[in-house]
Amino acid sequence: MSAGTPMSSGRAGAAALWGVMMAWGAHLVRYLIAGGVTVLTDFSVYWLLHSLAGLWYLHAHFVSRTVGGVVCFLLNRHFTFSIRKTAGLGGDAARFLVLYAMSFLLASLLVYGFVSVLGAGAFIGKFLAECLVVLFNYTVMKYWVMARWRGDG
Repeated sequence: MSAGTPMSSGRAGAAALWGVMMAWGAHLVRYLIAGGVTVLTDFSVYWLLHSLAGLWYLHAHFVSRTVGGVVCFLLNRHFTFSIRKTAGLGGDAARFLVLYAMSFLLASLLVYGFVSVLGAGAFIGKFLAECLVVLFNYTVMKYWVMARWRGDG
């Protein structure tokens, strides 16, 4: 079969798609590792504030998610997407803040829904909410917040 036949271009297309999927998956694995550290930080602060300090669950969520947001931005910028440049830090941070605001609102509504509407415990409600927003956050982080560093954003 010659190089210009539909079969060879189909193989090339499949190989290109496979390459894109593998790169997406590699970033996703690093994102999930960074996310694990972020969640550990978020939930530790949440537990300390809610259980030990007696703070209302939504106030504890606000503070813990803010601390987690800072950890998330720094880990994803440096670990997940390997950005070592300080140039563009302000723009990346501004886009991250927009993502954070959308994600915070979505997660807060879900936490409230799980706890106050469905009667889940405060920790179960927060856990379920955070699990639901992970792929949204990753997709926006990869294709908008950190996109310009990939050369196509």
